[in-house]
Order: sequence, then structure tokens, then C-alpha cells
Amino acid sequence: MGSIGQRHLRNLKKLNKKYKFFAVRKKSISPQLNIDNKVINKKFSSKKNNINEISEKNSQSRKFHAVFVCNPSSMHLRSSLIHAKNGSNLFIEKPLSNNMRQIERLKQLIKLNKIKCAVGYQLRYHPFLKKIKDLIHKNKLGKIKKAYLRNSHYLPYHHKYEDYRKGYAANNNLGGGVILCFIHEIDYANYLFNKPLNIICKGGKKSKLRIDVEDFAKLKINYQIKKNKFPVNIHLDFLEKKEKRYCKIEFEKGIVQWNLKKDYLIINKFKQKKIFLKTPFKKRNDLFLMEINKVMKKFEKRLEPQSNFKNGVSSLAVALAAKKSLRLGKKIKLAIF
Repeated sequence: MGSIGQRHLRNLKKLNKKYKFFAVRKKSISPQLNIDNKVINKKFSSKKNNINEISEKNSQSRKFHAVFVCNPSSMHLRSSLIHAKNGSNLFIEKPLSNNMRQIERLKQLIKLNKIKCAVGYQLRYHPFLKKIKDLIHKNKLGKIKKAYLRNSHYLPYHHKYEDYRKGYAANNNLGGGVILCFIHEIDYANYLFNKPLNIICKGGKKSKLRIDVEDFAKLKINYQIKKNKFPVNIHLDFLEKKEKRYCKIEFEKGIVQWNLKKDYLIINKFKQKKIFLKTPFKKRNDLFLMEINKVMKKFEKRLEPQSNFKNGVSSLAVALAAKKSLRLGKKIKLAIF
């Protein structure tokens, strides 16, 4: 079980000790990690973690209250389709997939079986993101002029306990590459800025890392809110050894800066005192815990999760358009929205 699967497991146990857990595991060589992704045991044991291991064939005949799909991105849809047919609610880790094949089929099954589907974009639950959205919606700083988003993190440092070359992020056949791996930036751009019109992407493989995917990408997406059109530049890379992650939005009447690494927000309305907001979370895991808590409550009430199948499809469509633009060297129109 990988790091994100273990994180969700820990959080589900914390939320409800009565849950019963089952797992389909393709590999049994993962180390057990703690809340900070540090190795505490060389091997993750299903038995010691009170998990009933079942075969994939066995799982196909069962209906679960919720199925968490945490395998490599290229396998997400296959697993999701199996359990959507059985009427199980789905939590699919980001991204939905590495292609659009079978997306329509999954959409049909979700509707037919009246199930709910959440996608693992935990930033959609962050109070700072909601605060920025509110500033935009209420036009408190005027029209947006432009925005710049960045996520830079050296790939071998992502999971220091494993060989980066074997992870999904490093391998095209598993759905890797910096665009899909760091798709959170695309997703929260869609959430904040509404309608993307077109995209152009430059980059590729720039390092000597032993990977077969792009490790650097500069996306320029033109968005539109009402009649206002503006550019959003997104910088993604696997190269920066000192992690950098932030969002800067320039308005007519001010600037908003969100440092996602240190998690603080600065609202600077011109000619007024800057507003500095500290993180509401004590630990990084608190946001994931909030996400899972809200998702499970939505499942219980049979309501649509905040980060759902629809926005998962939208973010994937933009990411795949970025990859297409990178491959063809031209601007791609985003007609899906």
C-alpha cells in the first residue's frame, strides 16, 4: 500500500473506529509509513493494520460503502469501473486517469447506480482557497489582471524511502509526468478562475533524471470570468531541490499571495494595510483529514462531494490539453467547458 493509501487508511480509522477495511494489493513490498511519511516498518502488514486482503476477483462481487482507488493513475479508471458497476461510492485519487478513454462510461455508471464520486483534490477544502474565491466572486480587489502559480519539487525527494525511478511519477506507462503529478495547480486554477479558454504549454524533459516523462512544464492558460479575460501562468517542475509552491494573483486594486509550502496568505489591497493570515492547520495531515471527513459525510447523506467527478474530468481535460500542446508545439482550444 502506497503513501496516499496509507494516509487515507489512518485518517479513516481516526474518524470511525467501527469501519471494516478490505484491500486489493498487487504488491506487498511497501514500507509502513507514519503521518510524516517516515518509514516505521520495512513492510506494510495488512494483518497488523486490521485489513482483510481480498483478491481483485473477490472484490468484484462485493458492494462497499466506499472504495478508495489509490493505485497508479493509468489504472484508476479500470478499478473505478469495476466498483461503480457494483454500486460502491468512489474516492479516486488525483488525477482521474492519464487519458479520457472510459470517462464517459464511468459517468454513465455513476448516474445509473446513483453513486457518489469524490476525487482527491484536498486543496478544494482549504479555507485559504475559499477565501481567495470569495475575494474574486465579490470583486473586492477589482478585475484580475494575471496570475502565476508554481509547484517545484525535486522528484527524488518526493518519497525518499523509495527509488524514484520505480514510482508512477517517473513512468509514462503508469500515468506519470510533472503535468499529471502536479495537477493540483490546474485543478485549483479551474476552481478559482472558472472558464479556461485555451492553453499553450512548453517544456519537456530537461534533467538527467532517469525518467521517460516531462520534468518541466510552463503552462499559459487564458481564463474568462464574465467579460474579463486574463492569463494564468503555471510553472511545474521536478527539478527544484528547495521546494517552492505558491500562488500570486494581481488584481486592479491589489495583490493576493498564497504560500502553499509554509501555508500563509497575504491580501494586499493598495493604500490599505496588508492582511496576513496564518495557516489554520497544526499539521499537514489536518487538511487530508478534513477532506476525508467531509467526503464520508457526503457519502452517508448521498450528496455530491465538493471535489467531485465533474471537476476531476475538467482538470484532467486541461492537463491532457497541456500535454498535447507540449507534443504539438501549438495552442490548444479548450472546448469542453
